[in-house]
Amino acid sequence: MKKLIVLVVAILATTQIFANDKNTEETTEQKLRNEIALLLDKPQFELESNEIKANIEFILNAKGEIVILTVDSEKEAVASFVKSRLNYKKVDTDNIRTGNKIFKIKLKVLNPEA
Repeated sequence: MKKLIVLVVAILATTQIFANDKNTEETTEQKLRNEIALLLDKPQFELESNEIKANIEFILNAKGEIVILTVDSEKEAVASFVKSRLNYKKVDTDNIRTGNKIFKIKLKVLNPEA
């Protein structure tokens, strides 16, 4: 009976350790997303529709700078805005594994007048 209790406690402890690792990774990527949102704050272009969407792909180099790979958008103004605001901007990457990971972010710019 004692062995069974020890086994159950060991399984619960192991599960808890792995659960905490995943949460830590999500929060570091969430911090990166928040930093990018601050860099993209207050766009300086006119919106013809209620919203404009873009898909952004980037990597982080060894210096902790964002390197834009692609910006997929209907409007060229959005693509140039994203590139000018993000390309080679330094972000806090202490806990993020850079490696060869490609980060993907969906951007939605809403018209405040709509």
